Amino acid sequence: MTPVEPTGLAPASQSRFRSARRLVRRKERAVAGRFIAEGPQSVREALARPTLVESVFVASSAAHRHDDLIDTALTAGISVSRLSDRDLAALSETVTPQGVVAVCRALDVPLAVALAGSPRLVVCCAQVRDPGNAGTVIRCADAFGADAVVLSHGSVDAYNAKTVRASVGSLFHVPVAIESDTAAAVARLRLSAEP
Repeated sequence: MTPVEPTGLAPASQSRFRSARRLVRRKERAVAGRFIAEGPQSVREALARPTLVESVFVASSAAHRHDDLIDTALTAGISVSRLSDRDLAALSETVTPQGVVAVCRALDVPLAVALAGSPRLVVCCAQVRDPGNAGTVIRCADAFGADAVVLSHGSVDAYNAKTVRASVGSLFHVPVAIESDTAAAVARLRLSAEP
């Protein structure tokens, strides 16, 4: 029996697909202020903050597996488009794509915003180069209730597909300041900790 695709799931236009495809490159992500969240967990966490999600793409063969995500996106008024498995794989950097991606608006915050108030726990990362490690740090920081994560100059792109995937959605929960000066962050935190 062939799975029935949800209503409202039209094929993606070539221009929309090309626009999303450009986000695979860091320079294009920086210019566009957007990135790709891949896989059901990352997309689910992104959809919990629908103002951050611009569009969702699902592979034709996987649409039936992601009915809940499609319904959530459509209910929130977010565009959902169908792509061939090959085109969806072009948006993915994994060997075995999970069949769903979301194009999201960048969500990093300035250092002053990340450190506003009286943060109890801030994770400062100095020149983290491995995307998987950066994502894992963000995930752990979220799990431990950190108020913010600071990624210094020279660190990997917070919106690298591997970083986003390794964060398992935590990127959408904890404020992240990127391209920040670690020394300035530490100095500011010391000032806020003084009685």
